[in-house]
Amino acid sequence: MTDQPAVSILLMKRNCSFTPKQVGLFYLSMLLFSSLIASYFYWRGAWMIVPFAMIELLVLGIALLIYARHATDYEKITIRDGLMDIEIVTGRKRVSQQWPLVWLRIKAPLFSKDPKCVKDPKNSLVTIEHGDESICVGAYILRDKRKELADKIRSARELGLH
Repeated sequence: MTDQPAVSILLMKRNCSFTPKQVGLFYLSMLLFSSLIASYFYWRGAWMIVPFAMIELLVLGIALLIYARHATDYEKITIRDGLMDIEIVTGRKRVSQQWPLVWLRIKAPLFSKDPKCVKDPKNSLVTIEHGDESICVGAYILRDKRKELADKIRSARELGLH
């Protein structure tokens, strides 16, 4: 029997109904349907429908592009071999950090009614610190569950240390 190192993985994703591929197919169907209707009215002599249909499709396309860009956002924490790997993907931006477990501090979020505290992500998210560096996680977790997330990260860290 081989001794396999303990691996803990915490994966937090956005709750999105459509994948980017499904968004593209939906937009294509809307493009065909709106073009068909606009063509019919253009053929009947109501040419002013065409510019409005084009504006509608442009605005819908921009909104769906923004949605699809963030549909695959996630935060992933992997604890293995005495190290914590943190990977955060937001749109096209990817932040990756690797720290030893020994010197990590995990801070649960502070829930305050002070508007300054609410705007600061370090007060509303779980903060993982190593020296003077820090990273905030838990953006895709309900606010009420973030203290529970901090506890899960702490217990996974303790398991990784032993």
